[in-house]
Amino acid sequence: MNKHAQILRVVVVLMLGWGSVVFLSSCALLGKKKSPVPEATLPTWIGRIIMVDVEHQFALVDTGASLRVAPETRLLSFRDQRRTALLTATAETRPPYIAVEITEGFPSLGDQVALDESRPPPNAIEPTTPH
Repeated sequence: MNKHAQILRVVVVLMLGWGSVVFLSSCALLGKKKSPVPEATLPTWIGRIIMVDVEHQFALVDTGASLRVAPETRLLSFRDQRRTALLTATAETRPPYIAVEITEGFPSLGDQVALDESRPPPNAIEPTTPH
């Protein structure tokens, strides 16, 4: 057998071997069932921060609607999908505005505000009727 035939034979064997490895690995990948991706739980948005008083540790939230938020309701503020502060609703409300205490963090004007659904009190939000 000449040298070219031996080289061709080795190349063909390597190609067949490599092809079978690729084929079998792709079959294994196709046969695997992917676990379903859990759906993201979106927070219940209630408004935006329109004023922050850092010295007195409170902020004002505009809900844009007539919502009554129960005092001591925990709220979260977000900017660019990142949490900026933990807030606590006070009894001082005049729909559509809610005064909140800054419990921790650094909220800014325009931050979105949502319910902290990890520990909401019962009946945290109720619609109010216009006076």
